[in-house]
Amino acid sequence: MKITILLSPFAVLMLALPLSAQERAVPDFSKGMPDAKLESKLEAHGEETFILTTALSSKEFSTTLSKFLGAGWAKRAINSEEKIPLAASSMGLTSIAEVNVAVYENAKIPGVDVEVMYVKYKEVNAVSRVTISVNWPGTLVRSFGSSMCPDGTKRLELTRRDRDLVDFEVLDSASGKQLASDSIGWSAMRWFLYWETSSKLWGYGSDIGYFKLFEFRPDGTVAESEVDEGKRVPPVVWDNLPSSLQRKYTADADPNPCPPPRFQSAMALQSLLVGFAVRYLASTHCTASAMT
Repeated sequence: MKITILLSPFAVLMLALPLSAQERAVPDFSKGMPDAKLESKLEAHGEETFILTTALSSKEFSTTLSKFLGAGWAKRAINSEEKIPLAASSMGLTSIAEVNVAVYENAKIPGVDVEVMYVKYKEVNAVSRVTISVNWPGTLVRSFGSSMCPDGTKRLELTRRDRDLVDFEVLDSASGKQLASDSIGWSAMRWFLYWETSSKLWGYGSDIGYFKLFEFRPDGTVAESEVDEGKRVPPVVWDNLPSSLQRKYTADADPNPCPPPRFQSAMALQSLLVGFAVRYLASTHCTASAMT
């Protein structure tokens, strides 16, 4: 008996793509998680923060999170700054029964941390609140070594050649295939690389007048172009150019300006909560610990 299976064009396309193209390098919490509902999302300057609610216990949530993160992600030891940030004077934490914290990392995505804080309340049948912060490495690169683009799909390698020259290459994170490479010039002079997005890499080197833009296209090709005078450039790029060049280029409006005071207060509240909760709960019959 012959069995024929018909696939939609979309399914055929997905099967044709490599696994790295089908999956996001870093898990996306923007739609919540199994048995955990997204309440709100905050995003600014290399950090995404997701607030979720769940009826799961701390242990159950930890198990669910590990499955959601997938292979390669593991907990690391929490340093003292992460355990106890700067103290808050008073935050009304008398309703909190339990606080658990954990930090996950993936060796294949250096520099990216997933910080998790689980808070259980004393009120009967109250849902627990989970704060998950995904911290990305800085997108402005001015030192040798390995770093990732914002979505983790490309790896930037910067090496020193003959003790003085700056060489770099961009590799596909999954396959290791080289996508682009170049030399900026003398390391003692001003130079930098900047990921505007995961598909746009800017490079500048004052030694040889190097100023280029690399655009990585979905079809795998890379467009390399000189940055002509008068061209609009990202604010971070403009800020790091010498004053003589700043007069020749125009900075785009900053797409991620400093958050308003209300947003800053919300972020400060989240970052201070664990430290104050640990101090408060230590003097009560509640618990505060690392997630297991």
